Amino acid sequence: MSGAISQIQVVYDPEEDRILFRLNSTEQQQFRFWLTRRYTILLLKVLAEHLDKDPDVTVQGTPTAREAVRSFKQEEAVRNANYAESFREDANELPLGQDVLTAYRLSYSVKNGILHLGIQPKEGQGINMAINQEINSSFTQLLLGAAGKGEWKLDSKDISIQPAGQDNIVIN
Repeated sequence: MSGAISQIQVVYDPEEDRILFRLNSTEQQQFRFWLTRRYTILLLKVLAEHLDKDPDVTVQGTPTAREAVRSFKQEEAVRNANYAESFREDANELPLGQDVLTAYRLSYSVKNGILHLGIQPKEGQGINMAINQEINSSFTQLLLGAAGKGEWKLDSKDISIQPAGQDNIVIN
């Protein structure tokens, strides 16, 4: 993916029983993937792991204190996110083609507090994104909200973040 993340949209599609994940870049490119329930669970675990590595969270001495700091930071990220602006449909370029690809492989690493996340289909090209803690918090909430609309009943022991009531954010 060239450019930075500009907008993210995550919408449950009942006909497909999948989540449609769309991302617009600052370079007017749009990337689209179908996320299955299984893939969404794996993605949420990776996002939660990244949130847990936040230095403000890791320095806390007790699990209760870590969870309190993590919750506070999540609430702050959601409060500062732009959920009001509509998702732009007018991307100049669809680098992965017209068809929505099904996400198949997930790769990630964390460097200097930034999550480097790769989403690839079974065959062909995918995307690589750099996600900070704030974008992660908002993205996680969008995923949980969409999964909730699908009544996927994700295991709350693995994912302790509450869903947002929106389906897209604008990254400033």
